[in-house]
Amino acid sequence: MSEAELRGMVGWTVQDAPPEARAGRVLGAALHVVSAVVTLGADAAGGARRPAWTVPADPAAYLDLGVVRLHRPASAPGEPVAASRRGVWAVPPGRPPRALPVGSWQVVRAVPGTGSRRPRQAEAPWQLELTDGTGSGSLTGAWLALAWIGSLAGWPEPAEPGDGA
Repeated sequence: MSEAELRGMVGWTVQDAPPEARAGRVLGAALHVVSAVVTLGADAAGGARRPAWTVPADPAAYLDLGVVRLHRPASAPGEPVAASRRGVWAVPPGRPPRALPVGSWQVVRAVPGTGSRRPRQAEAPWQLELTDGTGSGSLTGAWLALAWIGSLAGWPEPAEPGDGA
């Protein structure tokens, strides 16, 4: 499945990147490959990889959403998150995955990862600030990955920053 097909499956807005950003992505991907080869895979081990946006045929298998991290509580170190077509899990290295109760969480604010009004493009970094009514935390990752998780959780799409979100 391609990015376009995945975009069609989420209920949140995912904007097209401008042509200059798409050209930059191609150059960036080539540089990342060279960097990974030169550093013998250190970039990949550090989580510096781009999502492929693939949805496997098995509904229980994880999608390739890139690097998504949960900080719960907000001050806690981040832990890796994975999602399938059925649910969302914390997947800390060396420990078994645990299902995350995302359906009981609410998004209280969406914050662009860089810049003050970063568009909601598939790979744009964002942070969702979350609460379950008793505690809070955050989920960070590419906008399309967060939109997938938000759609699974049944969260409404957050308002644009500055629009009362």
